[in-house]
Amino acid sequence: MIVAMPVKNDHDDAPLAPLFGNAKYFAFTNEETGVSIERMEQNGGRDVARTLIAKNVDVLITSHLGLNPFTLLKSYGIKVYFAGEGRITVSEAIRMFQDGKLKEVTAETYRDLLGEEESHPHSHVQNCCSTGVHHHRSHA
Repeated sequence: MIVAMPVKNDHDDAPLAPLFGNAKYFAFTNEETGVSIERMEQNGGRDVARTLIAKNVDVLITSHLGLNPFTLLKSYGIKVYFAGEGRITVSEAIRMFQDGKLKEVTAETYRDLLGEEESHPHSHVQNCCSTGVHHHRSHA
């Protein structure tokens, strides 16, 4: 399982970045390789989401995520978890995820956990994400 998190810098235990689409770095973790920090060349939620999809990410842990990238990630079966509003580091986020202490963001909870100020209608989120239709990724 590959877990991704937007982070503020390229240090091993960096704090999570508050904005998904503007993060300059992402932490990627999995059982085989541990944690790696990579520079994110893309800017903007949808482009960053496409990069995570291409990297076969299974889980995203973040504090903020716009509706469009959220919908795109969910359509590919990527689970999104809310990291909270406070300062949290990569190791803390991983530990909280493994301990089941992070809330999964669904179409029903998006607005409460990650919702944008310019809020799109909740029904739009529900229609996009809970239809049961999912794109399938190839694990090359």
